[in-house]
Amino acid sequence: PGGFPLEGPRTCLQVLKGMVRVGGSPEMSNLEWRRTSRIPDGDRAVYEDEVICLSLQFLATFDQVNLPNLVGAELLCRRHQLIREAHRLSPSAPDYSASDWFMGWGRRRTGQTVQPTLAAYVAEQLKHEASIAKESRKAREEKMLKAPRAPKGNPKGGSKGETGAGSS
Repeated sequence: PGGFPLEGPRTCLQVLKGMVRVGGSPEMSNLEWRRTSRIPDGDRAVYEDEVICLSLQFLATFDQVNLPNLVGAELLCRRHQLIREAHRLSPSAPDYSASDWFMGWGRRRTGQTVQPTLAAYVAEQLKHEASIAKESRKAREEKMLKAPRAPKGNPKGGSKGETGAGSS
């Protein structure tokens, strides 16, 4: 019933301004990203980002539509941001785990809706469990450090230099 259908802030206008600031246009922004991102040659994300940037450029310059007012343009901008963020820390092993939140549908792609309050509760419980496991691991390590160690010596029972019975 009315309103913007995507969750989260609108980003299209700021993305477009950033593209102009970085490269002068969406197309040039894509070329600059390709040059500096260290993404392996042939990675499909490079081509997907190129299509997004060219689509945004043609929508703005040829079709002359007001992109920040279009839900479709917002989705293109969010996908563009997701691709770049997913490749930011590890260009050869991107992490798309936050894609549902980036895209603004706030649900898992399994088709089931996950309420934000439940997701926050689950995250808090997992954080609590991880904290317990971490403290348990630290206690085990501390106990191992404090445990008395067996003296080092010859594993056969003798000390170095002994040649055995009957030698003179």
